[in-house]
Amino acid sequence: MTRRFNIIILVTIIGLSAFKTPDLDYVLTIKKGTIKKQGEQTYWVIPTTLTNKSKDTLRYFSMSCSWQDFYSVDSRKLNIEPSLCEKNIPTILTIAPGQSSMVHIRLIVSQTMDTKEIKFKIGFNLIAAHKGQNPFDYDDKEGQKNKNIIWSNLISM
Repeated sequence: MTRRFNIIILVTIIGLSAFKTPDLDYVLTIKKGTIKKQGEQTYWVIPTTLTNKSKDTLRYFSMSCSWQDFYSVDSRKLNIEPSLCEKNIPTILTIAPGQSSMVHIRLIVSQTMDTKEIKFKIGFNLIAAHKGQNPFDYDDKEGQKNKNIIWSNLISM
């Protein structure tokens, strides 16, 4: 009887641990931002924070100018404003354990969109850079696969 009870307890513990949400090493958080108008175009400027909750320094690839290319938005009514640059080279950014890095993403609001309230998330395609790698090891084709996207919390504007 004791053996059967121990087995039931063990199976219950294993079963519950399968449903446990894993701790995320990297978290993307967005907040309501400001509204900017330039001519006929409306932009939402969204503060976007990447936090390193791991015990190791996060090293990841970006671009010197078109860093926005690593971000996406889950609404077809919004687009991330691209950068126009003359010089754009790969770079490696770092975030120490327990630290964060914030950028302001400009979302282009569709002129035909009813902007009463829209809910959306922003995603970040995290492409880790390992020790010893230099910025020019970045593989643009790998970056376009969008397989390492970290999604933010949901907000409404």
